[in-house]
Amino acid sequence: MWKGEPTCMKLEALLREVNGREAQLFVRNMTLQAPNPKTEMGSSTFYFSVKRQIAEDTTARVGVHGTGSILETVVGPGGEMVYLSIRFSRHVTVRQLRNGKRIPWCDAYNRMLTVLLAPERPATSNDLRSILGAYSKETAPHSHIIDISEGGACVCMPDELAMPPFGGDATYLFFFHPSILPATVPPYVFLAKRAGFGKTVDGQGVAVRLRFLEELDWNARRTRLHWLNVRGGSPRLRQCLLHYPDRVQDSENSA
Repeated sequence: MWKGEPTCMKLEALLREVNGREAQLFVRNMTLQAPNPKTEMGSSTFYFSVKRQIAEDTTARVGVHGTGSILETVVGPGGEMVYLSIRFSRHVTVRQLRNGKRIPWCDAYNRMLTVLLAPERPATSNDLRSILGAYSKETAPHSHIIDISEGGACVCMPDELAMPPFGGDATYLFFFHPSILPATVPPYVFLAKRAGFGKTVDGQGVAVRLRFLEELDWNARRTRLHWLNVRGGSPRLRQCLLHYPDRVQDSENSA
């Protein structure tokens, strides 16, 4: 018979078996937490990440977060929890996770950077030149990269670019040439979607998290542009970013 008080704890565990919404886990580590008066006995919150196929040849990491009910526990001889069975809630939050390391960026790393709205995906080289040319004549809004990874970037940009009047499903053209690459090497050209907002470092503009969706394939010598699916991250950009130092930054700005 239970004679103690309810206890809050954080568990790190390995999934042993999943059957529908019920899962069995082996506990690897257990840490007692400060009591939470709002916590109901037998309830839990969970988080795990998995790889998911998002295209024929592309996988991406997704994080799953939600609540659950504890069905069964097994305690070892020393009082430590060794086994846990839970039932996941029907509604969970799923978010695609950043691929690769996030690299803090500065303007000195750029040979060229242009971030602008793309009403339509450029289909030909002339389309791409027209979009870039139109913005260059009007002086493209100044943006700067806060940090970048193979899957996206956090970019500080003007209000009119961050929050266009036609809605939140805007497509961005991200035209980027790092200074570490020779001028003869083609730049990176991505089509991206807004994934959220971050924390502005200098208080100027709006920090927007961009998720790269497609990358211009410079190896395809065709009349029409060929775009690669990079929802799982850009292999080409990944190799380039290996030459830059990384450090832990505020997760609010992660891409």
